[in-house]
Amino acid sequence: MPLSIFQTVEFYVVMVFLAAAVVGLAAMPSRRGSARQQLIAGELLSGATPSEPGIVAIVNDDGSMTIYRFGLENMCESGAYSLAVTFIGYDVTIDERLVYGRHGGIETNSAQATVTGLAPERYHIHYRSEATGRSAAFTLNMRPGNRIDRKLT
Repeated sequence: MPLSIFQTVEFYVVMVFLAAAVVGLAAMPSRRGSARQQLIAGELLSGATPSEPGIVAIVNDDGSMTIYRFGLENMCESGAYSLAVTFIGYDVTIDERLVYGRHGGIETNSAQATVTGLAPERYHIHYRSEATGRSAAFTLNMRPGNRIDRKLT
């Protein structure tokens, strides 16, 4: 006498429910890694540079990335430029922090900062300037000599 449970409708309803649960768990996206943050003090630069807001990211020989920021408005050399960099896996968010300083000082419209701790991988980078409301997004492969120019819009 075979088990009669395999011939009931309830058994098949429970099996379909379990199969749907297994498929749902398998289709869930993987969890992103934990976030780490790096605060970087930049340097204001003097000299003639492009006045249109933008950035240039260059990968250095040691694997670090130097970001040059152009088109800063109303900045004096007594001000400050810094970056708050958040890493979550290979997604990088860079938040620009500006302190304008005293008026009447020597004006500057460019700055630079160097981001360290990057593996030789492809990163998705989002650069945001909250003070100006501008941003840029790009993908950059961390190989020495790679360079990318972006306008901040």
